[in-house]
Amino acid sequence: MKRLLVALVARVPARVQTKLLVALLVMVALLIIVGAVGLRSLSSVNQQTEELITLQRKIAAYRRLQLESTNQLYSVASALLVPEERTLDATLRQLNQFDYDLDWLQFVAKEEAELIGQIRQDYERFVAVVTQTVGLIRGGQVGAAREMQLAKARPLADRLESATVKLVNIAEADIVASIAASKQAYVHSQWFLVIFALGSIALALALGYLISASVVEPVTEIEARLREIAAGDFTRRLEVANRDELGTLAADVNRTSEELGRLYQQLETASRHKSQFLANTSHELRTPLNAILGYTELIQDGIYGAVPEKIRDILARVQSNGRHLLNLINDVLDLSKIEAGQLTLSTADYSMQQVVQTVVTATESLMAEKGLVCRVHIAGDLPHGTGDERRITQVLLNIVGNAIKFSDCGEIAVAAEVADGAFHVSVSDDGPGIAAEDQQRIFEEFQQVDSSSTKAKGGTGLGLSISKKIIQMHGGRIWLKSEPGGGSVFHFTLPLQVERRTILVRPDRRKAST
Repeated sequence: MKRLLVALVARVPARVQTKLLVALLVMVALLIIVGAVGLRSLSSVNQQTEELITLQRKIAAYRRLQLESTNQLYSVASALLVPEERTLDATLRQLNQFDYDLDWLQFVAKEEAELIGQIRQDYERFVAVVTQTVGLIRGGQVGAAREMQLAKARPLADRLESATVKLVNIAEADIVASIAASKQAYVHSQWFLVIFALGSIALALALGYLISASVVEPVTEIEARLREIAAGDFTRRLEVANRDELGTLAADVNRTSEELGRLYQQLETASRHKSQFLANTSHELRTPLNAILGYTELIQDGIYGAVPEKIRDILARVQSNGRHLLNLINDVLDLSKIEAGQLTLSTADYSMQQVVQTVVTATESLMAEKGLVCRVHIAGDLPHGTGDERRITQVLLNIVGNAIKFSDCGEIAVAAEVADGAFHVSVSDDGPGIAAEDQQRIFEEFQQVDSSSTKAKGGTGLGLSISKKIIQMHGGRIWLKSEPGGGSVFHFTLPLQVERRTILVRPDRRKAST
C-alpha cells in the first residue's frame, strides 16, 4: 500500500515544486480548520456559560418571588388578625407593589410565561379577595371577613406558594441539566478537537512522507545508477515512474548510459585493434633488433676479424641502446598483451631467494656506476613458491631499476620474508620521494611523477603498471610508502601457491578470469 501511494504521488503530472506547494497548502488548510474547530468549541463553551448565568438569574428571581409571596401572605394574615386601619392600608399598598415584581419576573423568565401568567391570575384573585376582606373588616363584618379569608384567601395563598416553589424547582432542574449538558459538550468538543488534530497531524505526516519518498527514492535510484555507470555498467535501464523533473532526469540518464555504452564499445574495439597492432608491431621490431644485437655481439667478440678500438666503443653504444630499445619493445608488447587479454602465466616452482639474487646481480653494475650501496636481507627459512618466475623477476627488476634510476646517492635495500602464507618483498631507496597525491598515479600506464617533455629521468611509465598487473595475476598486491625528501619503499606480496594453470587478465574487467 505504501509503495502504491508513493507511486500514485510520483505519477502526478506536476513539478516537484508544485507538489510541495500543494502539500504545504493542505497543511495550512488543516491548521486553519483546527483553529476554526477550536473557536467553535470555545463558542459552545461560552454559550453554555451564558445559559448558566441566565439560569442563575432565574433562580435568584424565583427565590425572590417565593420570599415576597411568603412575606405577602404573612402580612395579610397578620393584618386580618389585628384589623387596624393603618395596617390594612399598608397591606394593600404592599400587595400592589408585588405586582411590579411579577412584571419584572415575566421579563426575565420568558420560558415559564404560562406558569407566571397563572401565578398572576391567582395573585389578582388573591388581591381581590383580600381587598374584599378588608372592605368587610372596615364595614365591621369581621366574622364574614375571616370566613372569606379561610374559604377563598387561604386556598389562593397555598396555590401561589406551590406555584413559586414549582418555579424554583424548574429553574434548579434546568441549571443541573445545563451543567450536565455543558460538561458533556465540553467532553465531546475535547474529543472532537483531539481526534481532528491527530487526524490532521497524521494526514500532514502522510503527505510529507509520500512527497518526500516520491522525491528521495528516485534520487537514490538515479544516484545508484550513476555509480554503476561510473563503474562501467551500461546495460541496466533506470525505471522511474515520476512524471516530473526526476522522471525527465531518469530518462536523460538512460539516454546518456546508452550513448556511453555505445561509445565504450567503440573504444573497446579500437583499444583491441590498437593492442593487436602494438603486439604485431612489437613482434616485427623484435626480430630485426635481436639480429642487430646478435651481429653486434659477434663483431665485438671478433668473429669477423679484429675490431678497432674506435669502432668497439661505437658498437658498445649500439648494443646498449639496442638493449634499451628491446626493453621498451618488451614493455609495449606486455602492455598490449594485457589489454588484449592475452598475457599468460606459466606457473612452476621457483625460489624467491634465487629471484632476488638474480635481480641484484643484474643491477650491480648500474649501482656501481652511480656509487649506490646495495643491501640484501633474505630470511633464511624462505620456502619455494609456485608462480611464473620470469614474470616475478621482471617485477622485481622493474622496481629495483626505478630505485636506481631515481637515486643519486645512498643505498638500495632489498628484503624478502614469509608472512601469513605469502612472500613479502620490499625495495627501499634514498631517492627524492613521492608526494601522496602521486603515489597511486604512478601505477597507471604512461604515468610518472615528472611527465613533462623536459624530465630529467627517462622511461615510458610502463614498468610499474605492468608490475602491478603481474602481481594481481598472482593474487598479490603492490603498494608504496613514501614522502617527499624521505625516499621510497615499494612493497609487494605474492601467495606461496598459485594454481598450476594459465591465467588470463583482461584490463577492461574489474576481476581476473581464469
